[in-house]
Amino acid sequence: MKVFFDVDGVLIDGWHADPSRRKPWDATIKEDLGVDRNAFQSLFFGMDGNRSSSRMAACVRGQADLKSALADVLPQTGYRGHVDEFVRYWFEKDSNLQPEVFASASVLRSNGARIFVATGQEHHRARYLWNDLRFADHFERIFYSAEIGFFEAINRALGISPEEQPLFFDDQPEIVEIAKRAGWDAVVYRSAEDIHRHPRLKNLFGDFC
Repeated sequence: MKVFFDVDGVLIDGWHADPSRRKPWDATIKEDLGVDRNAFQSLFFGMDGNRSSSRMAACVRGQADLKSALADVLPQTGYRGHVDEFVRYWFEKDSNLQPEVFASASVLRSNGARIFVATGQEHHRARYLWNDLRFADHFERIFYSAEIGFFEAINRALGISPEEQPLFFDDQPEIVEIAKRAGWDAVVYRSAEDIHRHPRLKNLFGDFC
C-alpha cells in the first residue's frame, strides 16, 4: 500500500486550511527582521482572491526561483539583510514538526506500507524539508509541485493503477478533491486519529493506537 502525506497542516503544524489552527511563522517578523508583515504577505503571497497569480504561487509551480522572487520584494517591506538569511529564518520558523504523524508514518512503514510526501512546494524548501529536517529518514520520496506537477504526474512516476487508490492525507478540502479526481483515496486531515482510524490502515497499526 502507498500512503502519502501533505506537509503544511499535516507533517508540519504551521499554516493550516482552517484559519483558527494556523501558527504563522512570520508573527514576529517585524521585531526580528524589520519586515512589514502585511506588506510582505500582500506583495509575496497575494491577497485572498488573487493568490494563484502571486509570486509565491509562481515559485510553487516551478515558474520562478524563490530567492530571486524574494530579492524583488523584500526591499519594499523594510528588510535590509541578505536573502539567504531571510530564507533561513523563514524555514526554521516554519518547521514545527507533528511528532504523532511522523510516529504513525514510521509504524506504517515498519508494517509494509510505502510512505511518501506529496506537497505543493518550491525547490528550496523541498530540499530543506528533505535534507535539513531529515524527511529523508522517514519517507521513501518527496513529490512536490515545482518539480513534478502533481497527482497525475505521481501516478505516472510510480506506475499507480486506477485500482490501487493510494491513500493521501491533506488539510485542504480542495486539494483532497483534486486528488480524488486523480483516483486517490484522499482524506481531509484534522488530527492523527484520521490516520489511525482509517479502515485501510487499522491492521497496520495493531496495538500502536
